[in-house]
Amino acid sequence: MRILLLTIPLVLMTGCQKPVERTASVQDLRGRQNAACTAAIAAHINRSILDIRPRWLSETDGIATVETMDGNRRHLCQVDADGHVIGFSHPR
Repeated sequence: MRILLLTIPLVLMTGCQKPVERTASVQDLRGRQNAACTAAIAAHINRSILDIRPRWLSETDGIATVETMDGNRRHLCQVDADGHVIGFSHPR
């Protein structure tokens, strides 16, 4: 009986705790977006991903802009939060 009385407060307290959210950290998300853009541009120019230098620039409405450089050529990718490249461009 004493054990039951001691465990009731513990059970009640665990029901009050907030659930742990399992969201990716900002760095993980940016890393996935950089990797997705790098892979898309490497395939586009038919070169190794090792030849591509990515740089995360910004995010607007859940879409990131990632810049990649291969030599002197610049590419901008639009990448969603799932790491899917929506499109890319070759700005001058």
